[in-house]
Amino acid sequence: MVSRLNPAWQRKSTSSSRLAEISARFLGTTQAATHRDDFCRAIPFLLDTPAQHWITDELGQILTQRGHPCTLCHPGEANPMEHSFRQAQAAEAPGSDEYCLLAVTCPATLLKYGVDHVVLLVPASLDGIRDAYQRIKLLSQHGAPDVGIVLVGPRDQHAAWRYFRKLAVGTLRYLDVPLLNLGFLPEQIGPGQDAEASHRHNFLARISERLLHSGFYSTLTMTTPRRNA
Repeated sequence: MVSRLNPAWQRKSTSSSRLAEISARFLGTTQAATHRDDFCRAIPFLLDTPAQHWITDELGQILTQRGHPCTLCHPGEANPMEHSFRQAQAAEAPGSDEYCLLAVTCPATLLKYGVDHVVLLVPASLDGIRDAYQRIKLLSQHGAPDVGIVLVGPRDQHAAWRYFRKLAVGTLRYLDVPLLNLGFLPEQIGPGQDAEASHRHNFLARISERLLHSGFYSTLTMTTPRRNA
């Protein structure tokens, strides 16, 4: 039985052309790269607030424990993408198994580097859904990246589903942007709660599994960022 948390949201007619754009833009450059420091697999996270950086910290630890070493870049870096690349170049792990988790709070940072995947950490509230919609609208005006959603703070799975569905229906109807449901973190889970460490780890592990299973990352080369983005 298909999980209610994994609906098949699809664009009406742009999926094939979108894949062609991604192939032309990224696959060509990665095929030309012969050294692992020419590119990296970046998973960009658009945080609602800087306080959410603990989520990317722990996701990075879990991915590393699962055999996919990660480098992390936190909000506040002067040039977060450059920093992420430099960390990847210094790492000893094979490039084929390495991910750079880039956490930012400003959509303009992602637009500047032209990422084609982005994970939004969305508070489970009507205000959070409205803010997320506006961010997706802004991103969709500059290349429409594939968007994954992690709901933060819903009461339970049913509440997470309702918030996700409200956002997914709106973005598909008005922006023609399908969303990928990557999971949720219930309201009882937060940073630094030792009593809930195992519970928190289980939810984050599920999110990491969905990221890996769906191949949800951007293959980026070290190039000059876009201008006038």
